[in-house]
Amino acid sequence: MERVWADTHVTDDSLVQCISEIRKALGPEAGALLRTVPKQGYRLDVSLARPRRPSRLTTVQIAGLVILAALALSALLLTPRQQVASEVQSIAVLPFQNLSGTAEQAYYSNGLAEELIVNLSRIADLRVVSRAASFSVAQSASDPRQVARELRVSYLVDGSVRREGQTLRITAALIDGANGENIWADSYAGAEADVFDFHETVLSELVRVLSVRLSQQERERLGVRGTRDVDAFDNYLRGKELAGFLTASQNEQAEEAFAEAIRRDPDYAAAHAQLSIVLSMRAEYGWTSDVTNTLARAVLHAERAVALSPDLPFAHFALGRLLSRSFIADLAGASAAFERAIELDPNYTDAYAFYAIVQVADGRAEDGLNTMAEAFARNPVPPYWYYMPLGLANFYLGDYEAAEAALTELLQRNPRLQNALRILIATYGHMGRLDDAEWLAMEYEALGVPATITDIMQVINIEHPPYREAVIDGLRLAGLPE
Repeated sequence: MERVWADTHVTDDSLVQCISEIRKALGPEAGALLRTVPKQGYRLDVSLARPRRPSRLTTVQIAGLVILAALALSALLLTPRQQVASEVQSIAVLPFQNLSGTAEQAYYSNGLAEELIVNLSRIADLRVVSRAASFSVAQSASDPRQVARELRVSYLVDGSVRREGQTLRITAALIDGANGENIWADSYAGAEADVFDFHETVLSELVRVLSVRLSQQERERLGVRGTRDVDAFDNYLRGKELAGFLTASQNEQAEEAFAEAIRRDPDYAAAHAQLSIVLSMRAEYGWTSDVTNTLARAVLHAERAVALSPDLPFAHFALGRLLSRSFIADLAGASAAFERAIELDPNYTDAYAFYAIVQVADGRAEDGLNTMAEAFARNPVPPYWYYMPLGLANFYLGDYEAAEAALTELLQRNPRLQNALRILIATYGHMGRLDDAEWLAMEYEALGVPATITDIMQVINIEHPPYREAVIDGLRLAGLPE
């Protein structure tokens, strides 16, 4: 984009919108040939031969695609200069430096930064990078200009937190990603109980300095906090930190922290949503012998979160995530929840990725591929699991090369992910790469699970009949025994 439109204001979101409209206009048959190449861009591949897809793009269709793309991009290039200020601006919030003198307080400084991300993400005229991406890049690069380039943002928010007893000292600064200079900075020193007021001031100042447009609903929500109880807020941040470690013992500690937050403030919707996810993960990872009761409690807290705060994107995400799991599998309910979360927070990249998983499971691989394109466009440093729905969608569309690329990237980051191994074996079968399939089957068996078609299909979560057949055919072509 920088090389083609060096002197024109064209955002990543604008490009993604154009690609999305082109895909919709072409329809699923031709639109699927407009492929997303992770970390690179988009490719029109008219040479693909798709099994069970006899139609090819004609010369007229290709010409139509070129004309449509030109019209879409021309609409961007011909936009008057005076409209630039109202276009989507990009920003990333870096982890706040912990100056409290003890590493145990890192959860609090990081939590304040993440809360800022959550609130900024709900503003439609801002493209806000996810916590996972911004925190990851910040750990590997110290020059703000380099961080901004890697995150593909124009602005950075940096800060620090010193917490001593019941007092706080917080600083925050808005940095120009192009030159690394501060555009705005502020600080607060006082009682911990006033941290909410400081947070709201920072939000208001960022909106003002960036000249961001706010709808009436966004303006009303800007100053709304999940709780005004300092202890509830502290337990909430502590619980989020513990839940992220993904161990049985820390999962229990996270539950205790969220439960205490709810005891302090029974109407704390975000705490209810987090507790729902903690309980759901306990069932998913086999950390409980009472799955039925655990899931019932998870549903109760997820629904409570949505009832308490219908405009909280995370509440809908927690409900959708729970409903999308195999032990419940309410795909319609999960789809509605993720759609609402994305509507409320257009930057919620994890919601896009989970929604894509649901779409693929529901037999809508084309939709899932488009949704993943949105997720990758908004998250320049995607987590490894984003490549699973990307790989699945391409596999079910018959694009085995794209599926192999996505699943290989996934397994490079997490070599023990059994479902990725299963689908990649089937992918190699369809591609005729039998040596690779045999080697991968050996790696799969090394994890202590049998590599037979019957055993694999018993644990694989695919209900759509054509998709199940595609996996079975691939496993047979790979030479796996029945």
